[in-house]
Amino acid sequence: MTSKLLFFLSIAVIFVSASVYAQKTDTNSQNSGKIRGARFIPYPNYTGKPYLYDKFLMGEIELTDGTKISNLGLSYSTYRDELIYYNSSISAQIVIDKISLNGFTIHEPNGNSRHFSRQYCGEYMHDHSYFELLSKGKISLLAYRKVNLEPCNTYYSKSGMAYEPAYSYFLYSPMKGYTPVNLNRNSLLSKFSRPNQKIVKKLLRKNGVVIADESGFVRAWNLIEESGLELAY
Repeated sequence: MTSKLLFFLSIAVIFVSASVYAQKTDTNSQNSGKIRGARFIPYPNYTGKPYLYDKFLMGEIELTDGTKISNLGLSYSTYRDELIYYNSSISAQIVIDKISLNGFTIHEPNGNSRHFSRQYCGEYMHDHSYFELLSKGKISLLAYRKVNLEPCNTYYSKSGMAYEPAYSYFLYSPMKGYTPVNLNRNSLLSKFSRPNQKIVKKLLRKNGVVIADESGFVRAWNLIEESGLELAY
């Protein structure tokens, strides 16, 4: 009984959040009719987060023909790798057809913006996926923010299931394609020749960069990009 109540409460919270943001959206613009998709069906209420954010945030999308549509209430499903928007005209949440998008941007309340692009990483994934751009340059740093639904100990979740993050990171260039990288110092150094590894170590030490998490890795990569060091792959 309790699990059913929580499930319906979670749906209500999502709907209320969507309704609040719908007041600010621009789904009645002349371009809104170009958005293709299907009604969103809420996921089962398990432990963990199947979305990047707990509520809809303002953002914009870019269609494959280059058309940009802004002032949309957006929610990114990291569980299904789907982009959802609230259509105020029909009071419904819509999953936008992935194949119709080049990418999207979500604006956080603190003023930061996060940019995602639809890309095909055929060697590592079977379909087009949304990648977040963490660092843009000659070689870009990308994050694939996938969340999986996994069995878990019932002590952790009574249902025995939980949404668990399974993020992947890649270095990308048009010439070399995608190269997986782990968010640690050794994985980063392994992408360089031995002489350049010494330069990277010195660069990180000089700037006081410690790679302990994603933000530390991004900072390290930005320094390396600025230095112009070549990767050995």
